[in-house]
Amino acid sequence: MFRVDEYIDELIALLKDIFGERLMYIGLQGSYLRNEETKSSDIDIMAVIDNLSVEDLKNYQKALVSVGNFDKSCGFICGKTDLEHWNPLEICHLLNTTKDYYGELKELVPSYTIEDERNYVKLSLNNLYHEICHRYIHADREYNVLKLPITCKSVFFIMQHLHYISSGNFIATKRELLECIQGEDKVVLELSISLKNNIDYDFDSAFSILFKWCQNVLSGL
Repeated sequence: MFRVDEYIDELIALLKDIFGERLMYIGLQGSYLRNEETKSSDIDIMAVIDNLSVEDLKNYQKALVSVGNFDKSCGFICGKTDLEHWNPLEICHLLNTTKDYYGELKELVPSYTIEDERNYVKLSLNNLYHEICHRYIHADREYNVLKLPITCKSVFFIMQHLHYISSGNFIATKRELLECIQGEDKVVLELSISLKNNIDYDFDSAFSILFKWCQNVLSGL
């Protein structure tokens, strides 16, 4: 049975041997952090290494291979100085969707403002809106039906930040977030969750709901 805590402990030990004091941080993100993992879920690790080089990337990859389950390994790696200059639009999301296992992420990232949060939501919505509209016009129906459930994964993350902007509370899981939202937001989040394993969904209805939600949220920001 796979235990993510044991996996991370073993990975940290390997990385400390490889990078020594240059290993600044290891954290967990994604479905394993939210206790929403399935057998096919990725293992999303965040790593920060001081003075990161191309050779370091190769060595980090070797460590992931060595610790096992490389086919499911995923995540984010960054140099310490690079992270200090990271786009502030992403910092709130990083801090609230990453669990510290080695080091403290809050000590490594720049500050952010509520305006950064609004701009993060706007950018994410812009990307979602553009993606679904572009594909609707330029791809065939079969491809649209296949891809919409995958695209809808971003709805949850956008909702997390919308709720944070309005309430000051960052909700970690889909289940908890569903209890905190209502109206069109709840309909859209329920839709995105239902599409995950539903290959026979009503595409026209789902697309229309998502499209109109994007428009309404953008006009309200």
